[in-house]
Amino acid sequence: MSNFLFKDRDGQTPLPPELQKGLKPKHIQTVRELDEYEEQNIAVGMMWLANQNDAGISHNFWLKLHKKLFHDVWEWAGQVRTHELHNPYFLQPHQIWTALRQLEGDLAYWLKDRSFSEQEIAARFHEQIETIHPFVNGNGRFGRIVVEHFCKKQNWAIPTWGAALKNIPSDRRKNYISALNEARNTRNYKGLADFMHS
Repeated sequence: MSNFLFKDRDGQTPLPPELQKGLKPKHIQTVRELDEYEEQNIAVGMMWLANQNDAGISHNFWLKLHKKLFHDVWEWAGQVRTHELHNPYFLQPHQIWTALRQLEGDLAYWLKDRSFSEQEIAARFHEQIETIHPFVNGNGRFGRIVVEHFCKKQNWAIPTWGAALKNIPSDRRKNYISALNEARNTRNYKGLADFMHS
Protein backbone atom coordinates (compact mmCIF):
# COMPACT_ATOMS: atom_id res chain seq x y z
CA MET A 1 0.00 0.00 0.00
CA SER A 2 0.92 3.64 -0.31
CA ASN A 3 2.20 6.07 2.29
CA PHE A 4 -1.34 7.10 3.26
CA LEU A 5 -1.55 4.37 5.95
CA PHE A 6 -0.18 5.44 9.33
CA LYS A 7 0.74 2.39 11.42
CA ASP A 8 0.60 3.86 14.89
CA ARG A 9 -2.24 2.12 16.75
CA ASP A 10 -1.88 -0.55 19.42
CA GLY A 11 -3.34 -3.59 17.69
CA GLN A 12 -3.98 -5.47 20.93
CA THR A 13 -6.47 -2.89 22.17
CA PRO A 14 -9.99 -4.34 22.45
CA LEU A 15 -12.38 -2.68 20.04
CA PRO A 16 -14.17 0.13 21.93
CA PRO A 17 -17.98 0.33 21.80
CA GLU A 18 -17.99 3.39 19.51
CA LEU A 19 -16.11 1.39 16.86
CA GLN A 20 -18.55 -1.50 17.09
CA LYS A 21 -21.53 0.58 15.93
CA GLY A 22 -22.33 -0.14 12.30
CA LEU A 23 -19.56 -2.72 12.00
CA LYS A 24 -20.51 -5.41 9.46
CA PRO A 25 -18.06 -8.20 10.45
CA LYS A 26 -19.27 -8.99 13.97
CA HIS A 27 -16.35 -11.32 14.78
CA ILE A 28 -13.82 -8.47 15.03
CA GLN A 29 -12.57 -8.02 18.61
CA THR A 30 -9.36 -5.94 18.46
CA VAL A 31 -8.07 -2.81 16.76
CA ARG A 32 -5.57 -4.93 14.81
CA GLU A 33 -8.34 -7.13 13.41
CA LEU A 34 -10.27 -4.02 12.39
CA ASP A 35 -7.17 -2.49 10.76
CA GLU A 36 -6.53 -5.68 8.79
CA TYR A 37 -10.14 -5.94 7.63
CA GLU A 38 -10.20 -2.28 6.62
CA GLU A 39 -6.92 -2.62 4.73
CA GLN A 40 -8.36 -5.48 2.68
CA ASN A 41 -11.36 -3.33 1.77
CA ILE A 42 -9.15 -0.31 1.04
CA ALA A 43 -7.09 -2.43 -1.38
CA VAL A 44 -10.28 -3.25 -3.30
CA GLY A 45 -11.30 0.41 -3.26
CA MET A 46 -7.89 1.45 -4.55
CA MET A 47 -8.27 -0.90 -7.53
CA TRP A 48 -11.55 0.80 -8.33
CA LEU A 49 -9.96 4.24 -7.90
CA ALA A 50 -7.11 3.40 -10.28
CA ASN A 51 -9.65 3.10 -13.10
CA GLN A 52 -11.42 6.41 -12.44
CA ASN A 53 -10.95 9.41 -14.72
CA ASP A 54 -12.84 11.74 -12.38
CA ALA A 55 -10.61 14.55 -11.07
CA GLY A 56 -11.89 13.97 -7.54
CA ILE A 57 -13.24 17.45 -6.80
CA SER A 58 -16.96 16.77 -6.29
CA HIS A 59 -18.81 15.69 -3.17
CA ASN A 60 -20.54 12.91 -5.14
CA PHE A 61 -17.13 11.44 -5.95
CA TRP A 62 -15.98 11.79 -2.34
CA LEU A 63 -18.99 9.88 -1.02
CA LYS A 64 -18.60 7.18 -3.65
CA LEU A 65 -14.88 6.81 -2.88
CA HIS A 66 -15.45 6.44 0.86
CA LYS A 67 -18.06 3.77 0.16
CA LYS A 68 -15.69 1.86 -2.12
CA LEU A 69 -12.93 1.99 0.52
CA PHE A 70 -15.05 0.84 3.47
CA HIS A 71 -18.32 -0.76 2.29
CA ASP A 72 -17.32 -4.27 3.44
CA VAL A 73 -16.56 -2.97 6.93
CA TRP A 74 -19.10 -0.26 7.83
CA GLU A 75 -22.85 -0.14 7.23
CA TRP A 76 -22.64 3.65 6.91
CA ALA A 77 -19.72 3.76 4.44
CA GLY A 78 -20.14 6.65 2.03
CA GLN A 79 -22.80 8.35 4.17
CA VAL A 80 -22.32 11.77 5.73
CA ARG A 81 -22.32 11.52 9.52
CA THR A 82 -25.31 12.78 11.47
CA HIS A 83 -23.84 13.04 14.96
CA GLU A 84 -21.23 15.24 16.61
CA LEU A 85 -17.68 13.99 17.14
CA HIS A 86 -15.75 14.80 20.30
CA ASN A 87 -13.19 17.04 18.63
CA PRO A 88 -13.59 20.84 18.53
CA TYR A 89 -11.83 21.05 15.16
CA PHE A 90 -14.41 18.96 13.29
CA LEU A 91 -17.56 20.53 11.90
CA GLN A 92 -20.99 19.96 13.35
CA PRO A 93 -23.24 17.62 11.32
CA HIS A 94 -25.51 20.46 10.15
CA GLN A 95 -22.46 22.26 8.66
CA ILE A 96 -21.12 19.36 6.60
CA TRP A 97 -23.13 19.60 3.38
CA THR A 98 -22.61 23.35 3.04
CA ALA A 99 -18.88 22.95 3.68
CA LEU A 100 -18.53 20.13 1.13
CA ARG A 101 -20.17 22.26 -1.55
CA GLN A 102 -18.02 25.24 -0.57
CA LEU A 103 -14.90 23.09 -0.91
CA GLU A 104 -16.03 21.98 -4.38
CA GLY A 105 -16.30 25.61 -5.43
CA ASP A 106 -12.99 26.55 -3.84
CA LEU A 107 -11.14 23.74 -5.61
CA ALA A 108 -12.60 24.69 -8.98
CA TYR A 109 -11.62 28.32 -8.43
CA TRP A 110 -8.11 27.53 -7.20
CA LEU A 111 -7.47 25.33 -10.23
CA LYS A 112 -8.81 27.89 -12.69
CA ASP A 113 -7.20 30.93 -11.09
CA ARG A 114 -4.00 29.22 -9.90
CA SER A 115 -4.53 31.12 -6.68
CA PHE A 116 -1.82 29.16 -4.84
CA SER A 117 1.06 26.83 -5.61
CA GLU A 118 0.28 23.20 -6.43
CA GLN A 119 1.49 22.04 -3.03
CA GLU A 120 -0.55 24.67 -1.19
CA ILE A 121 -3.73 23.77 -3.10
CA ALA A 122 -3.20 20.13 -2.14
CA ALA A 123 -2.58 21.14 1.48
CA ARG A 124 -5.68 23.35 1.58
CA PHE A 125 -7.79 20.56 0.11
CA HIS A 126 -6.49 18.11 2.69
CA GLU A 127 -6.91 20.40 5.69
CA GLN A 128 -10.45 21.33 4.71
CA ILE A 129 -11.67 17.78 4.03
CA GLU A 130 -10.19 16.70 7.38
CA THR A 131 -11.78 19.63 9.21
CA ILE A 132 -15.16 18.91 7.63
CA HIS A 133 -14.65 15.27 8.74
CA PRO A 134 -17.69 14.11 6.77
CA PHE A 135 -17.72 10.48 7.89
CA VAL A 136 -18.01 8.64 11.19
CA ASN A 137 -14.66 6.91 10.64
CA GLY A 138 -11.92 6.54 8.04
CA ASN A 139 -11.60 10.28 7.40
CA GLY A 140 -7.80 10.41 7.65
CA ARG A 141 -7.17 7.59 5.21
CA PHE A 142 -9.94 8.77 2.90
CA GLY A 143 -8.59 12.34 3.02
CA ARG A 144 -5.07 11.26 2.14
CA ILE A 145 -6.25 8.93 -0.62
CA VAL A 146 -8.52 11.50 -2.28
CA VAL A 147 -5.78 14.15 -2.23
CA GLU A 148 -3.31 11.70 -3.78
CA HIS A 149 -5.85 10.94 -6.51
CA PHE A 150 -6.48 14.65 -7.06
CA CYS A 151 -2.76 15.37 -7.39
CA LYS A 152 -2.31 12.45 -9.78
CA LYS A 153 -5.10 13.72 -12.03
CA GLN A 154 -3.50 17.18 -12.07
CA ASN A 155 -0.08 15.65 -12.90
CA TRP A 156 1.30 17.14 -9.70
CA ALA A 157 3.77 15.59 -7.24
CA ILE A 158 2.04 12.88 -5.19
CA PRO A 159 2.17 13.52 -1.42
CA THR A 160 4.36 11.16 0.60
CA TRP A 161 2.80 12.08 3.98
CA GLY A 162 5.98 12.35 6.03
CA ALA A 163 7.37 9.06 4.70
CA ALA A 164 10.78 10.09 6.02
CA LEU A 165 9.37 9.21 9.46
CA LYS A 166 7.73 5.97 8.36
CA ASN A 167 9.81 3.93 10.81
CA ILE A 168 8.86 6.20 13.72
CA PRO A 169 5.05 6.13 13.43
CA SER A 170 4.36 8.03 16.67
CA ASP A 171 6.52 10.97 15.51
CA ARG A 172 4.98 10.83 12.06
CA ARG A 173 1.45 11.04 13.47
CA LYS A 174 2.46 13.79 15.90
CA ASN A 175 3.99 15.89 13.09
CA TYR A 176 0.96 15.28 10.88
CA ILE A 177 -1.54 16.44 13.52
CA SER A 178 0.65 19.41 14.41
CA ALA A 179 0.87 20.52 10.77
CA LEU A 180 -2.89 20.12 10.28
CA ASN A 181 -3.67 22.15 13.40
CA GLU A 182 -1.22 24.89 12.44
CA ALA A 183 -2.92 25.20 9.05
CA ARG A 184 -6.37 25.30 10.68
CA ASN A 185 -5.40 27.88 13.28
CA THR A 186 -3.18 30.20 11.25
CA ARG A 187 -4.20 29.59 7.60
CA ASN A 188 -0.49 29.21 6.93
CA TYR A 189 -0.22 26.02 4.89
CA LYS A 190 3.54 25.84 4.45
CA GLY A 191 4.12 23.40 7.32
CA LEU A 192 1.40 21.05 6.12
CA ALA A 193 2.56 21.24 2.52
CA ASP A 194 6.13 20.50 3.64
CA PHE A 195 4.97 17.51 5.72
CA MET A 196 2.89 16.18 2.84
CA HIS A 197 5.94 16.15 0.58
CA SER A 198 8.63 15.01 3.05
